[in-house]
Amino acid sequence: MNRRVRLGGVGAAAAAVMVLGAQAPVAYGAGQGNADRLTLDRLGRDGPETLDVGSAFEVRAGFTHHGKRPLRRIVISLDASEGLSFTREYRNCVYGTEARNISARAEYRALCLIRTRVEPGESIDLTPLSLKVGKGALEEHVGVSYAIAMQAPYSQWRNIHRGRGEELTAAPRTGVVPPDERRYTDLLSAQRDVSVDNAWDMEVKGAALKGRKGETLTARLALEHHGASVRAQLDAENSIPFARVEVRFPKGVKVVSVPEGCGRGDVRSRPPYYLCEYGLYTTGFDLPVLRDGFHMDFPFKVRIDDPSELGAGTVRVDAPAERLRDDADPGNSTAPITVEAIGASDGLGPLVPAAVAGAMALAGLLAFALVRRRAR
Repeated sequence: MNRRVRLGGVGAAAAAVMVLGAQAPVAYGAGQGNADRLTLDRLGRDGPETLDVGSAFEVRAGFTHHGKRPLRRIVISLDASEGLSFTREYRNCVYGTEARNISARAEYRALCLIRTRVEPGESIDLTPLSLKVGKGALEEHVGVSYAIAMQAPYSQWRNIHRGRGEELTAAPRTGVVPPDERRYTDLLSAQRDVSVDNAWDMEVKGAALKGRKGETLTARLALEHHGASVRAQLDAENSIPFARVEVRFPKGVKVVSVPEGCGRGDVRSRPPYYLCEYGLYTTGFDLPVLRDGFHMDFPFKVRIDDPSELGAGTVRVDAPAERLRDDADPGNSTAPITVEAIGASDGLGPLVPAAVAGAMALAGLLAFALVRRRAR
């Protein structure tokens, strides 16, 4: 059974064919595998093993035709993860961005219709694909596949447009494929990892509060992420966040309101502490990410109950040490929470100095009267 790949309500391969000028839409499916078996056997890139932000590189991809009849056109799928971008778009390709929600890591995708004759047993290589490393890149990938492999339905693409300029072409292979670019001959698709030399930093914001005994104050704590993007959740069930925020208030303070996303830690702990999550979730196989500029507030409401016990509290990034070893500035992963009581603990602060002064004045008058009485 053939399955269509969806692209905004139109089969993706069909959309590519129609947009690029064919007379009739074509669906590519598993049923064509024996006759039109074009498999990916080359995928490599130039440049060093680890790339710098802003650097450009090229990806080389090639296929071998293991089918029984000549091919006259092929549809190739390209994809690049969010930290990369295509720097050259071809007029025989349709481009778009795929992401199911704003938290998910985006994929830049393209479907390209290439008109070329490929004989059984022949190997072809695509025009080198040009890409660039973005400022949020860290662990990225580039993928290439033959459209026959695209059997799972896409969710909606955004920013759909046709490329301009020259055509993406394929030519008969010349020479030998370098060992590091070879792929198994039965693959319809493959990805090439792209590691980037980039830094990230998770920062927490503490609070400095002042108030009287019994007064309720708001501690506006916060988490921020800077630099390269990192995975926000480490599993598909969204149950293992990359990090949490741990909040510990000083003694003498009672928490009267807990913000959304926060809850008690170990209930046996005294005084209690709280763990907060940033609430970035996705469904299916999407990867939620923490991007540069992410900011989330955690406004706790607290009451000063005992000024005599006030000390120092903390807010910190809570995650295993090995997960945070690449944090560019571990010093800002912890911040203080301070609470200062204003006036005396009984709330009569302004009256105390006057009462003391009055008592001293009265004592002076009594002493003066006693001296005069003895002098008589």
